[in-house]
Amino acid sequence: MKLAGAAGAWLTAGGLLAACGGTAGSSNPPATASSKPAGSSPAGATAGSKTEAASPAPSQAAAAAGASAPPAPKSWDELLAAAKAEGKVVVTGAPDPNTRQNLPAAFKQRFGIDLEYLPDATAVTARLQGERAAGQYNLDAEINGSDSVYVTLYANGWLDPFKSALLLPEAADASKWKPGGPWFRDPKGDTVLQLFATASPNVTLNADVVKPTDIPTGDSLLDPKWKGKICAFDPSVNGAGLAIGSALYVAKGEDYVSKLYKGQNVVLTRDYKQLADWIAHGNYPIGLAVPQNYLDDYVKAGLKFAQPELPDAPDGTNGGFGLLVVLNRAPHPNAARVFANWMASPEGMTIYSKTQFQVPVRSDIDPNWLPPRVIPKPGVKYLDTYDYEFQTKQRTNIRQFYEKLLK
Repeated sequence: MKLAGAAGAWLTAGGLLAACGGTAGSSNPPATASSKPAGSSPAGATAGSKTEAASPAPSQAAAAAGASAPPAPKSWDELLAAAKAEGKVVVTGAPDPNTRQNLPAAFKQRFGIDLEYLPDATAVTARLQGERAAGQYNLDAEINGSDSVYVTLYANGWLDPFKSALLLPEAADASKWKPGGPWFRDPKGDTVLQLFATASPNVTLNADVVKPTDIPTGDSLLDPKWKGKICAFDPSVNGAGLAIGSALYVAKGEDYVSKLYKGQNVVLTRDYKQLADWIAHGNYPIGLAVPQNYLDDYVKAGLKFAQPELPDAPDGTNGGFGLLVVLNRAPHPNAARVFANWMASPEGMTIYSKTQFQVPVRSDIDPNWLPPRVIPKPGVKYLDTYDYEFQTKQRTNIRQFYEKLLK
C-alpha cells in the first residue's frame, strides 16, 4: 500500500463515482445489509449487524446546554411569515460551486429570504465546539455527511428536532417518499433527515485499459496481474474511501481486504481530483471510491469509464452531503425551518440533487440527469452506510482496522 496526494475535500457533489444515481419513477429504496434505525426506513428486509461499540447518544450535559428554539408556528403561512420577519437563514453544506450558487438563488426567488451559504460544512462543524463554548450561535441549518452529523452534531446535542415543523404540504406528504414518509435516520426519528440514497459502485475502470469482463467479480481484483495498478481513496479516514472500504469489508471479510489493499499494493490518496486523474490517464486504471463529479470533465472529453457490478461484493448506498439538520439556539429558527421544508420538497431536493449527483429519496422526482448505474435496484441488498447503528458502531471498528492495516 502507498499513500499519495494531499488531504482532499470531503465527497462533494455526488458521492462515489456512481454519483449516486436517482431512482426513476416510484420504486422503493432497496434492502440494505445494515441494522435498521428507528423511524421510517426503506422498504425491504434488512440484515442486522452485531457490534460491540456503544452509540454516541447526545449527552445530558450537552442537551441541557442547548436551548431549544421557540415553538414552531402551527401553519405553513404563519411559519413563512415569521421566517420573512427574520429575513435571513445561515446554512452550511457541500463545498462545490454549483451548490453555493444555485441553492441561495433559488431559495431567495421562492421565498424572498436571503440564504447565506457557508460552503465547507465539515470545517464549519469542526469550529462549532469553540464557537458554542464562547456563546456564539451563528448557524441555522446544515446539510452534511454522516460522520459530522451523527458523531459531532447529534452526539453533542446541538440539534433541534423538526419533524413536526414540516408544514409545507408538498414536503410532508408521506406518499411521496420512498421510505413511506420523510426519512429521519436518528434513533428518535425526528431530527436527522436523509435526502439521498445512492448506489456507490465499488470499482471504476479506465475502459480503454481494463475491460469490464476483466473484473467480473471482487475476487478478480486479487489477480497478480493487477498488482500495482489499483488506486483508491484512503479507507482509513472518513469519506468515500471508508464507505467503499466498508462495503468490501462487510461483503468479503478482513482477509480479502487485507489481500486487496495491502497485497495488491493499492496506491492511496486523500485527494479526489488526483484519484480521477490517475484513472483517466491510465496511471492506475482501476480505482476504488471514485466520485462521479470528478470524472465528468473527462467523460465530456470522450474518455470512457466502466463500473462493473460485482456479484460477490455488492455496492453500498450513501447519502453524500445529504443529511439535513436544524441547529438549536439558531439565530433564525423560523427561517431554518422554512429552509428544511424547502429542502424536503420536490423543488429544493431536485435542485440540490443536480448539484450533488445524488439520488433523491422522494418518489415524485425522476432524476433522469443521473446514470442508471447509480440508481439502487429493488430487491438488491446494499450496505446502507448512512444507517445510524452502522455508522456509530460497526463503521468505527472498520476504520480502525484500516488504520492499523495501512499505517
